[in-house]
Amino acid sequence: MMTATETAPAPALDLAALPPLVRWRRALQALGRVLANPEETDQVLVFSSYVNAASMTDRMEGFFASPEGARLYAEHRTIDSKTIDLDTLLALPSDTLGHAYATFLRSRGLTPEVFDKPPEGITDPRASYLIQRMRQTHDLWHVVTGAETDPAGEIALQAFTYAQVGAPSSAILATMGTLRTARERPGIARPLVRDVMAAYRKGKRAEKLVVFPWEQHWATSLVEVRALLGLPTTPAPRAVPLAA
Repeated sequence: MMTATETAPAPALDLAALPPLVRWRRALQALGRVLANPEETDQVLVFSSYVNAASMTDRMEGFFASPEGARLYAEHRTIDSKTIDLDTLLALPSDTLGHAYATFLRSRGLTPEVFDKPPEGITDPRASYLIQRMRQTHDLWHVVTGAETDPAGEIALQAFTYAQVGAPSSAILATMGTLRTARERPGIARPLVRDVMAAYRKGKRAEKLVVFPWEQHWATSLVEVRALLGLPTTPAPRAVPLAA
């Protein structure tokens, strides 16, 4: 789940130009803060920016090589306060993607302004767009996959994300989150591993969510959107109890 704290400034420099040791030291510092205080969600973005900087070129090539990704960039599609209105989306039928998305945000006290600020420390405009697109659509990934926003749900969604885009940060966050949970709450370790592996497999089978034109489907039923994405129309119950 994206939160208002995620608009905190990232380092104002070209991350890809930093020496690897510097990037990893700063990434681990951010990760340490997240592990010590999970509420510091802005540090997840700082961590991801540093870890993913060196491999960003490969993911960019895949995104822009697809007609859908190239079109999103050419039209500069965004999901922020300038392009969506929650009241308008909430007025859509209750079974639509737009209604489900607006309900998701409202229920968590979020507004579209959370997604206005572009990433800092990224000098390549194409890389900046791709990173921002991932941030702006993160909560939509929650909606269509059915992943909860509790720690177990976020860990599983990171596994799904890694299967989809191959970002090293997602693999690290999913692995670290699973190991930490197994150590601190051994009673849910096995069901969490099952959920994480199921999410990874689901991400491998699904269509690429990163190039999906969400803006064209606000009025489309959520069931149909999931079908278009190659996702189960009704997400399977997870193994970790929701109250756990």
